[in-house]
Amino acid sequence: MPNNQPCFQPAGTSKRKQPEQIAEDSPAQCGQKRQRSDDTTSGRTAMNLQGQLVEILDRSSQMVAAQLEAQNINSRLDREQRKDQVSSLLGVLGKVADALYRIADKL
Repeated sequence: MPNNQPCFQPAGTSKRKQPEQIAEDSPAQCGQKRQRSDDTTSGRTAMNLQGQLVEILDRSSQMVAAQLEAQNINSRLDREQRKDQVSSLLGVLGKVADALYRIADKL
């Protein structure tokens, strides 16, 4: 727990801190131990998490690309099928029209 009291000051010095004294009153200068954060471990953990996130995003984008490709193929096949159906329907309607013309011509 940090001690908020100023460090021991030699006799005859002011209690008001001068700019250069502020740096001198840090916990390390007063003989107190600073809590050491393990930057390398936290940095490795952050890099590991970033790496995992990149891998997940990469796999996700590949799956989305594959899904879009499948949808494009399905749409293309659907258009071709509809085109074939329209052609068949037009052929049948043409035959019906010819049959009706012959019937009307006989009347």
